[in-house]
Amino acid sequence: MSAVSPIRIEFCARSDVGRVRKRNEDSLAVDERRGWAVLADGMGGYRGGDVASRVAVEVTLQRLARELVAPDDGEPGRVAAVLEAAVHDANAEIRAAAGRDPDLSGMGSTLVVAAFLADCVVTAHVGDSRMYRLRGGVLEQLTRDHTMLQELVDAGILAPEEAGHSKFRGLLTRGLGVLPLVLPEPGSHSARPDDVFLLCSDGLTDMLDDDAIAAVLQPVTSREARLEEAADRLVALANARGGRDNISVILARMVT
Repeated sequence: MSAVSPIRIEFCARSDVGRVRKRNEDSLAVDERRGWAVLADGMGGYRGGDVASRVAVEVTLQRLARELVAPDDGEPGRVAAVLEAAVHDANAEIRAAAGRDPDLSGMGSTLVVAAFLADCVVTAHVGDSRMYRLRGGVLEQLTRDHTMLQELVDAGILAPEEAGHSKFRGLLTRGLGVLPLVLPEPGSHSARPDDVFLLCSDGLTDMLDDDAIAAVLQPVTSREARLEEAADRLVALANARGGRDNISVILARMVT
């Protein structure tokens, strides 16, 4: 019997200021060797948004690097606990930084963090930055937006097809730096060879619907296709359709 090839994760990350904003308040990072991806979308105040998102990403990675070091740290439950702790760390540090500098008062950030294991991906998120999985030609949103709009849809007050035109679009119900205690939403999702995962800020999803995103990602389910081409295409399309916000994407492909 031949040995089973180990799973490997290929990453590609892109971030663009868009066509309207004067500065990029998104931050992102990947650690291909350890299978980590983090993306944050900052908000609030003069220079506050970019600081908040950068703090969110840096503090999250610091906790992961500090805690996930032993050989048995890849157990999903253990990883989930570390991700949750990292979100709490990020929330506390954003609030502390805002308290030290009046120019940063009121700043906050979304956050989505993913740790890729052999057969699953463990996530935690706060806000409306998203994670998707493309498998077998079907794109599935794995995270649930923490927005007033999503709560109205969940309650049946708004139909999903009305959501794109609602005035409640973009009003967050959870965010880092807003309150002393933040409630991250955990997730654990299966991962198979040739799955493609997307982490993104709402600068992408406000411009492109799921069908448009799926069409761009479909070619990269083939291992001959380059992730960089798909990431660049997503950014270019979002800009072509208005580019009203910063656009950030991280693509991850599971290969053997």
